[in-house]
Amino acid sequence: MTDTSAEIQSNAMLPCPGCKQPLKLMLDEGAPVRACEKCKGIWVDVIDEKVLFQIKPEVFTVDEIRRLRRLYKPMGKLEEVRLRVCPACKELMYRKNWGGHSGVVVDRCAQHGSWYDEGEVEKIREYVRLGGIEFEKLSLTEQGLSGLQSKLNNEVTRLDIRIDSAYRRARLWNLLVF
Repeated sequence: MTDTSAEIQSNAMLPCPGCKQPLKLMLDEGAPVRACEKCKGIWVDVIDEKVLFQIKPEVFTVDEIRRLRRLYKPMGKLEEVRLRVCPACKELMYRKNWGGHSGVVVDRCAQHGSWYDEGEVEKIREYVRLGGIEFEKLSLTEQGLSGLQSKLNNEVTRLDIRIDSAYRRARLWNLLVF
């Protein structure tokens, strides 16, 4: 029986992207993670992130989402940028604001997982608990609706101009012929 890449990765000793110490496999909220005992960062495989942050497809009312929008404040902090390599594939990871609006910038390898510095997992859990994912959905929906409204307005204006132009030509034709 051959190992899949997930099995190979789960069995391999991975170095910490921050301090290069070996990562220790453990469970956090039922999700398998690899923690660094020295710098307290956490490596999470791509498929385990939803379990770690307990993301469920809960439905919030529009009023609840709007209330969150009024209360929302980014949870991020300014600090020195450190580019890290993926402990699984050794490629440079990209930095991404988790979820788009959380303010927590994590290092991410699209194929293997994400690195969370000390305290970032707790901040993201709080963001999810406060309805941050629903806030993002509302923002994307509003952007889409705003774009659609703009396109409709442009089309109506274009048609109004064409109709007005056709009306003027018809009046001029009537004046000249009759």
